[in-house]
Amino acid sequence: MATEQIGISGITPRLLERYLVSHGWQSQSLSGGTRRLWVDDADASIPIEIFLNNARNSHHRDILLALTTVSQFYDRSLPEIYSEIRALNYDIITTRIPNDYVANDSIALKVASEYLDKMKDLLAAAGSAEVSGDRYIRRLRKEGIEYSDRCRFGHTFRGSFGFQIESPVGLNDEPTLDGMEEAPPLGRRVVERISRGLLSLRIAESASSPSAIVSDDRGFSSNMCEILVDIIKDVGISHLEIDIAFSPEWRSTSASESGSFSLSHAHVDVLEQAAKALRVEDPPQSIEIAGRIKRLETDGNPSDIFDDASRREIELVWVNEDSRPVQVKLLLSPEQYLLALDAHKDGRLVLAKGMLTRVGRSWRLEEILSFEPIGG
Repeated sequence: MATEQIGISGITPRLLERYLVSHGWQSQSLSGGTRRLWVDDADASIPIEIFLNNARNSHHRDILLALTTVSQFYDRSLPEIYSEIRALNYDIITTRIPNDYVANDSIALKVASEYLDKMKDLLAAAGSAEVSGDRYIRRLRKEGIEYSDRCRFGHTFRGSFGFQIESPVGLNDEPTLDGMEEAPPLGRRVVERISRGLLSLRIAESASSPSAIVSDDRGFSSNMCEILVDIIKDVGISHLEIDIAFSPEWRSTSASESGSFSLSHAHVDVLEQAAKALRVEDPPQSIEIAGRIKRLETDGNPSDIFDDASRREIELVWVNEDSRPVQVKLLLSPEQYLLALDAHKDGRLVLAKGMLTRVGRSWRLEEILSFEPIGG
């Protein structure tokens, strides 16, 4: 649509007008789709005026001139004005990383990549929880995944190195009246859920109890707790500072106001307890799985496998019905372990039948009825 054509990196005439009106400027519609915006300045001989037209093809020039005028009027830099205007369309999650991980204003690419992957998982899990209303889900909802794909990665910033995630909320074209309920977009509801969860995490850690997290059904889900634990343990960052800023276009609940939060190793225990309390365990199911062996382990002497009664375990990677790789552990007999050794050596898959059971965050195949290499 013409009114939504992109101006300078996402700044449209409509968005700029919304920003100026929210700062006390007056707006008037003129002929030909032109909008006049002005503010009376007691110290100026004439009013400050800006003219914008959604129908023109000269958005870049018009908006650049307008931004320059606004920047000079408020005596603020163009990047500051630009960021404030764009922020109307987004709720923003900013994460600061400790300086220990920063060298020459940069961090290891592995850390950045793993952190962004986990944050995308967190957004998808929060979106899935918001859409389904469930505190534990086996599969991410399509709507949650699509929402996380629409989020944007903003500029990193100097000083304490940080990442900025932008959650799209859009402009609120409905009148905002006291006592009238709004229907906020999914992007707002997701960031509110994350904000409420972080607030309850702060309370839970202080009380050394997960009850604050578990009792807030609009906060963290089990999946979200597990992903936050992964961020702390797997990414390897000891401490994160998280700031949340909501777009002024939409009202937020009192418990989800903009704020600053911390995430560190001190939160792992309470997050794991909350994840367990919120998880509805999957009942064991009889199933046949095929996969490639990832790991073999025995407590005894591998060369004396038949006379040694030690524990023998393997871990294989199975692609489940959702096309997601799942690591499954199996305890094997000496004969089965020998078959597993040969299959692993030859790079073959194995086929096993038994009862698939979830134990905490791990999967096990128990009561194994059959086990054999396939292929080759």
